[in-house]
Amino acid sequence: MCYVEPSKPTKLKYFCFSLAVVLTLLSGKQLIAQTTAQAIRIAKPPTIDGRINDEAWEQATKIDQFVQREPNPGEPVSEKTIVSVCFDNNYLYFAVKCYDDPDKITAKEMARDVSLGNDDRVQIILDTYLDHRNGYWFQIGPRGSIGDALISENGASMNKEWDALWTGKSTINSDGWEAELAIPFKTIGFDPDKTVWGMKLIRNIKRKLEASYWPVANLNTHRFQISDSGLLEGLEGITQGIGLDISPYAIGGMNTKKGETNKYMADAGLDMFYQITPRLKASLSINTDFAETEVDDRQINLTRFSLYFPEKRDFFLDGSNYFKFGIEGDDNNPYRNSIAPFFSRRMGLDNNGNMLPVRYAAKITGSQNNWNIGLMHISDERDYGINNLHDYHNSQLTVGRISRNLGKQSSVGVIGTWGNALSTDANLVGGMDLKLTTSRFNKNKNLTLTLFGLISDSPGKKENNSSWGADIAYPNDFLNFGLGHYEVGENFVAGIGFVPRTGVKASYGNLSIGPRPDQWGILQVKSGGGFNYLTNFDNVMVTRVLNIQPLGIRFKSGEEFSYSLNQQYEFLTKDFPIFPGFIIPRNDYTFWYQNILLTAAGSRNLAGSASFGSGDFYNGRKQDMKLTVNYKIAVPLFVGVNYSVNHVTLPEGDFTARIYQMNLNILFSPTVTLYNYFQYDNGSEKMGWQSRFQWILKPGNEIILVWTSGWAQPEERFVMNESALRLKLKYNIRF
Repeated sequence: MCYVEPSKPTKLKYFCFSLAVVLTLLSGKQLIAQTTAQAIRIAKPPTIDGRINDEAWEQATKIDQFVQREPNPGEPVSEKTIVSVCFDNNYLYFAVKCYDDPDKITAKEMARDVSLGNDDRVQIILDTYLDHRNGYWFQIGPRGSIGDALISENGASMNKEWDALWTGKSTINSDGWEAELAIPFKTIGFDPDKTVWGMKLIRNIKRKLEASYWPVANLNTHRFQISDSGLLEGLEGITQGIGLDISPYAIGGMNTKKGETNKYMADAGLDMFYQITPRLKASLSINTDFAETEVDDRQINLTRFSLYFPEKRDFFLDGSNYFKFGIEGDDNNPYRNSIAPFFSRRMGLDNNGNMLPVRYAAKITGSQNNWNIGLMHISDERDYGINNLHDYHNSQLTVGRISRNLGKQSSVGVIGTWGNALSTDANLVGGMDLKLTTSRFNKNKNLTLTLFGLISDSPGKKENNSSWGADIAYPNDFLNFGLGHYEVGENFVAGIGFVPRTGVKASYGNLSIGPRPDQWGILQVKSGGGFNYLTNFDNVMVTRVLNIQPLGIRFKSGEEFSYSLNQQYEFLTKDFPIFPGFIIPRNDYTFWYQNILLTAAGSRNLAGSASFGSGDFYNGRKQDMKLTVNYKIAVPLFVGVNYSVNHVTLPEGDFTARIYQMNLNILFSPTVTLYNYFQYDNGSEKMGWQSRFQWILKPGNEIILVWTSGWAQPEERFVMNESALRLKLKYNIRF
């Protein structure tokens, strides 16, 4: 029992509570037996063509005991499903037989790495190290669309932008649809001394909102939770080869700018990947190029702080889970981007998101003996911080992250960064975090406690230069709550991180319940609320947000509806320029806002969502609307339109901020695609247009043609101010 002195109640209470949670987490035991499957070695590999007619599949192990997680937990899958597994020295093979009425199959996508959330699909998760924490995720749809990702934090975090070299093909026939997958052992990391992997299989039938799993998965688990995977046994005699990939590229193109002579360019570079150990990989990129990277989506920013844009460049996405720190690793935490000591978009991009030339980039990522390691260094070309030809100063950026596994799912770690992408000042950041987590709390519930602390070192900023926080999360199906607190000193500087707000102490929380009435066509009802309370270090409240969602409904048809009500308080210590020509005077403001969100079932050829909001806004009013319409005209042709508008009325006048976005995608086949993306906002009065043609000759060998242009509207019509055309040839040599 903990005795608490009357004069010091708070800290000791927190300590006793934290100690109790720690003991509970570390004492968690494996309560659910895992299902096993035997991998069968074959002599002759199958032909991967999407037709299950090879002799190998007759020998392969077959898995057909799929159980629904939604909409009817514990019930057998509604349509017969058989997954066959076999292997040889170099590949792991899967055959998927999904019985169904072919006229009812939802199959709109065929391109690589697109979202299949609105299609039927099969997903495969492999825990190759059997650490119950990290895994590789693969998916395939009825028309041959394939995708992959890295899973970490026991399913709480997913890196969908990771791309691997593997093959998958599908066909639709009179029995339903079937698929074949071949995953090279050279593509994934594993310990050759371990013959048992974790494996989870998922079939989604979109028109029924059905997700069926092998083995059984309960509603409280993360959708891609690793710790409750089944076991795939018998993987003997497999090899990664030397573990070396060499990927040279050549690029050529033309730059145009209004009023200037066209400029032509040609260049080349090299990416190398070497498996130092089965679990530790080194990567080196020389003269790094990101020509094929998608452009950022434009956003309307009516706040005083920087917006977060996600990373899209492959080099930084591969292994990014090894650099996540504190609450950043939880994709479901709405405050995960409040304190990120490392933000990869600080590397190779300027503060406006424009590409910078990268001389070289190197990193080491992976695990070894319960240690998780992430090291990265990059040299880019910046316009500041270069004192002379041989002193690049802030153009050299480095991050190191090391953590140690504790128990089954917990960890403790440190992080350090060197370099400053924000200014010419030198900058160092160091930190430590502790994460105690279990998926077996009260038998099958998730519970996580996260503690972290950081300190920065910059010239002239030696005081109030630290940050710390604590967070407890209980993300489960019926009851979901979170509670946290963090503080960021006024002089805390994360030179290659993302910290949008300093000089604050923040407390936040949320609570929601999600009953499943199983009637009236309702799948689940969500109700709850949350708060975010910020003060400065003089304990003066600067921001308070109260959120209430009285009603949120997910229907079995796939439609969704929600209504929310917010009260916000803001204390402005100086005038706030909110939009060109408009300023919010310094003062304190309290305002209410309400929002309605409607979402149509994504399984339909014509689908979308609509959001409508209105309420007070500082010393005026705001009405906003966001419309998304996706139309699959035919399987090869997709049109998507997004329209966002904010109409603000202030004492000095009105303004309207608009963003128009349109996708026009032509899918010639799963390996030949043409994407067109247009966007315009009236704040900058500029339009952007990017067209990307990609031809995947085979995994790793690609032809990419990209045209990016910027347009302005000085008078009645748009005029192109600048453009860039790039042709990139990529080749992969694997040893």
